[in-house]
Amino acid sequence: MYSTIVYDLDGTLVDSAATVAALLNDLRAERALPPLDKSFYTPWLSIGGKAMVAAALAIPEAEAQTWLDIFRARYLALPTDKATIYPSAHDTLAALQAAGIRLALCTNKPRPLTDKILAETGLGEYFSAICAGLDLPTSKPHPDNLNTCLEKLDSHPSECIVIGDSRVDQALAEACGASFGFFRCGYDDGVLPEACSLTLHHHSEIFNLFSSIDKRPSHE
Repeated sequence: MYSTIVYDLDGTLVDSAATVAALLNDLRAERALPPLDKSFYTPWLSIGGKAMVAAALAIPEAEAQTWLDIFRARYLALPTDKATIYPSAHDTLAALQAAGIRLALCTNKPRPLTDKILAETGLGEYFSAICAGLDLPTSKPHPDNLNTCLEKLDSHPSECIVIGDSRVDQALAEACGASFGFFRCGYDDGVLPEACSLTLHHHSEIFNLFSSIDKRPSHE
């Protein structure tokens, strides 16, 4: 039985694709470029940063930092819509926390944006450890990012399942020897289904792993 669950953020707990797409399309408009559908951007959401902005604006990564700074500043100033929280995320996390399951968050989203979203959605109260983008010199799927969370929780990878929506999250779990649970409603960028310990279409399905937890969150 798992004692620790480490969640991804974008595409797993919150659906930020429309917000990110709107901000990036604003940048495209300022460069006289037409808007792109959010489906173009979703493969980049797990990676983020300069690579994402460079792809959005069709510029070399070496030229993307200024635009990335603008993007992040606008994102930081934009209130988080609570409707972007995936159904049952709150109830599920609350039930897991009450049952004594250790919860952590591991994301490549920079710390200021991560803290903002967690505060404005109320999701931050559930996590005893958080590793956000730029907290370390590395980023997911480097094992240091997951190991940082596990060390804070005094957990071992064998006790942990990573819940995420992308190949980046799956590779992170693989790099540390942890299990991987695939959140199917996110931004799948090539997850290998045969290598998943669990596939979730709804957050409450995590309770399939915890028969001893009687409470089942109601669907939001």
